[in-house]
Amino acid sequence: MKATIDELLSQKEVLKEETIYFVEKDEVNLFPITAGNFFHMEPAEKWQGESRLENDFQEKMREREKEQTYRELFKLAEKIKAQIRDIKEEDPKGYGHMMQLRALRFVKHSIDKALQEMRLYYQSEVEREMRKAYGIKGRKLLVYKNTVCLGSFEDLVRQIPSLRKVRLEWIRRIPLLLKNIDSIRNAVTMNVPIGLVGGPCLFGLYEVEIVVRHKDGQRFSYDFSSGHHYDRAGQKTFEFADHVAQNTTKIESIHFINWKRGITAQEHDSLEVLFDVGTVLGAKVAVIIPDISYLKYLSTVIAPLDSAMKSRVLEEFRAEAHKITDLYLNRIDKLKTQYPDVEVRVLHERDTKACEIFHTGREAFFQNSGLIHRMTAKREKKDAVFDYISMLALPYYFWGTPQVIQIDNLDETDSYRKCRKVHKDAFSLSAILYPEKLCANGEQTIFNAPLEFKEYT
Repeated sequence: MKATIDELLSQKEVLKEETIYFVEKDEVNLFPITAGNFFHMEPAEKWQGESRLENDFQEKMREREKEQTYRELFKLAEKIKAQIRDIKEEDPKGYGHMMQLRALRFVKHSIDKALQEMRLYYQSEVEREMRKAYGIKGRKLLVYKNTVCLGSFEDLVRQIPSLRKVRLEWIRRIPLLLKNIDSIRNAVTMNVPIGLVGGPCLFGLYEVEIVVRHKDGQRFSYDFSSGHHYDRAGQKTFEFADHVAQNTTKIESIHFINWKRGITAQEHDSLEVLFDVGTVLGAKVAVIIPDISYLKYLSTVIAPLDSAMKSRVLEEFRAEAHKITDLYLNRIDKLKTQYPDVEVRVLHERDTKACEIFHTGREAFFQNSGLIHRMTAKREKKDAVFDYISMLALPYYFWGTPQVIQIDNLDETDSYRKCRKVHKDAFSLSAILYPEKLCANGEQTIFNAPLEFKEYT
C-alpha cells in the first residue's frame, strides 16, 4: 500500500491538528510511503523521547510539577507510601495494624486524587500554550508495526542539534521512522561511543535471474529476490524453493543471469547516509553487504541436489555475488574519499576476519536460543533471517560500542525489533528508518522496479 501521512490520517479519520504532523513541512506529509497496512494511531505520551513536541510537553509538565503545593503533596504521598510499606514488612497481612493502615490509605487516596486534579489542570494549561505556539489540538502520532513512530529529520534535529550539519538533502524531505531517540541524545550529550549500521540489499527484483533446466529440456525462470517466475501467467505459481524440493531428480542444471549493471540511487543513498551521519556524530560505521546470507539461503534451497551439482551452483552464484559486492566496495571507496574522517568496516564474505568476528560475536546471544526457531516459518530463510537480525549488532561486535544506531529502510523494522529482543541490554539500539523512494514510473520502489526503472547511478 502506498500512502502519504496526510492520506493515512484521512483514512483513520484523524485531523492533522490533533497530531504532531501539523508542524511538519508539506513535502514530508505528502511523501508517498510504501509500507503496507501496518500503521495505527497512538497518543504521543506513549512515545516519550521520540518526538520533540512530546518532549516539550513533558518538560513543561515537569516545570508545573515543581510548584510548591504540588511538591509538598507529592512528598506527603511518598511519605505515607513508605509508612504503609514499613507496616506491611512488619505485619505482612496487616491484621495488627488494620485501623492505622485504613487511615493511611484514606489519606493517600485523597492526596492522589488532589495530585491527579492538579496534573489535569497543568495539562490543560500546557495544551493551551502548545495550541497557541504550534496550532495543534492534540498529540497523536502514527506507529508502524508497533515498533517505530513516524517523525521527520527536522524533529530529530530539534532533539539532537548536531545533526543539522548532515549534508544530504533527501533525508530532510521525507518522513522517518524513529525509535529510542532519547538514547542517541544522551549518548551525544555524554560523549558515549556510537556505532552506525546499515547498507543495501545485495540486489533487488529483476536483477538476478535463476534458470532451471530439466533433463527433458524444460526451462524454468525465477527471480532470485522474490523466488517467483518471471513469466507468471504461463507457469505454475510455486516458488524456486518449492520447485527444487519437488523436482530434485528432474533437474539437470541451475544457472544465473546477472542483470545488475550498477548501484541504484536508493542503494547509493543507503551507503552515503551512513558516512554523512557518521562524520557528524563522530561515529564508527559498519556497512552490511549480505552476500554471505544470500549464499546461505541458496545453499539451504539446493540441499536436496547431489553434491557435485550443489558445488557448481554455489560457485557460479558466488562468482556473480562477488561481482555485485565489488560494485558496492568500489562505491564505498569513493565515499571514503568524500568522508575521510569516519572509520568504516564492511562485512562481506571475502573479508574472512570480519566474518569471524561477526559469527563469534553473536554466538553468546543466539546459541540454543528458542527465539531463532520462531523468527521465520520458512526453513530455507532461517539462516538468512538469523543473519539479518544479528548483523544489526555489528558495531557492538566490531568495536563494543554501547550505542548503536540502525540507519536503514523501513523494511528492516522487524529485524530491528528482533535484534533488540535477542540482545536485550548488551547495548542500546536505536532506529532511524526511511521509506524507499519510488522509481521513475511513480508506482514501485526502486528495489521492486523493472530494470528500465532501476535508476542506476
